[in-house]
Amino acid sequence: MTIDLRDHKADAFLLMSCSFGIATANSVIFAALGDIQDKFGFATASLGFISGAGFLSGFLAQLFIAPYADRGHAKRLIMLGLLVSALGAILMSTSTSLTQFIVARAVIGSSFGLVMPAVRALISHVDPERRGERLGKLAGIELLGFVAGPLFGGMLIDPIGLSSTFLVFGGVSLVTLLLIAFRSFPELPTNETSQRASIELLRYPQVRIAVLLAMAIQAPVGIFDSLWDRYLTDLGGGNMMVGISFGLYTIPFIVFASYGGRLADRHDPQKVAMYAMIFVVPAVGGYGLFQSLPPVVALNVLEGIAQALMYPASAAAVALAAPVGRASAAQGLAGASGLLMSMLLAFTTPAIYGHFGGASQNGGIVAFGAVALLMASLTLLAAVMLWRLSRREKLALLS
Repeated sequence: MTIDLRDHKADAFLLMSCSFGIATANSVIFAALGDIQDKFGFATASLGFISGAGFLSGFLAQLFIAPYADRGHAKRLIMLGLLVSALGAILMSTSTSLTQFIVARAVIGSSFGLVMPAVRALISHVDPERRGERLGKLAGIELLGFVAGPLFGGMLIDPIGLSSTFLVFGGVSLVTLLLIAFRSFPELPTNETSQRASIELLRYPQVRIAVLLAMAIQAPVGIFDSLWDRYLTDLGGGNMMVGISFGLYTIPFIVFASYGGRLADRHDPQKVAMYAMIFVVPAVGGYGLFQSLPPVVALNVLEGIAQALMYPASAAAVALAAPVGRASAAQGLAGASGLLMSMLLAFTTPAIYGHFGGASQNGGIVAFGAVALLMASLTLLAAVMLWRLSRREKLALLS
């Protein structure tokens, strides 16, 4: 059975509102890490532990809990995630030690893993012929939330303080929870395979390729989450500049996301994502080459355009690769794999950046260059796997 939300516009709006709310709650930390470090005197490497904790918990939630959406619990997972997000914001606002910040960030990170696979699975079943376009719109809303977090967070931290800023974003999660509490949503199609673990999906070649692409796409998030605030501050920017940089990234993304989704509908979404990576990799690697803000911000715009083409194509590739009854599990597996990559980079890139002298020396070049190289390697591996799979399929037709 195909879920069609064209007759349920309110449902679609609320699902996207959930995406926006959970994204803002998870991304406000982007603008706050530098202030947390300065206020509490944490070492630069500790920023990676705070940031990485959110990725680790999100990874576990997407891998082990997200599949329950395929078993008729999509709305429950979304509501639980929003509630957990609000709880994490309260913990973050009251934290004073590194351990407390790590725990609070882990709580907030798990909310993303609870909410987003279920939302993406529902949206991907809306009018399958326009799957990429709809996922592109969802990606735009999600990114808008990720940008709104640091943008408004950066504006609020100075006038109202760190603690109050986190509480404001916790309130956004609660408001979103109240909006959907009394609304019923369509159920995802299920079958006997819906009870199986997400990891089992890796036996499908198309799923393996989609997972590799998801990991490549998510790689920059790890360094942005843990290091972007610190890097721009070292280049002479403040909280406002951090927020503006995210704003300049998201404008082209929102403008081009629907087009990127339509492109994925007309062509192989895996290939669309791979071609877009040709532009994303140099942009990410280029961030570390400059000692001033204008060229770094200009690269933000270029990456935003390329990501707008790549992100919905990757999500569409996951949806197409997912067997019937495994929609949320597949999205959760891809999301978990991407978060695993983000987590590893969040843990390591701040230490690399500090070890090589920060922005004043070679820290930015090495840290951002390493991420760009990793993205290129993952994409190349996915391309080789796709070529080999296509070759086998052609040989099978000829035999």
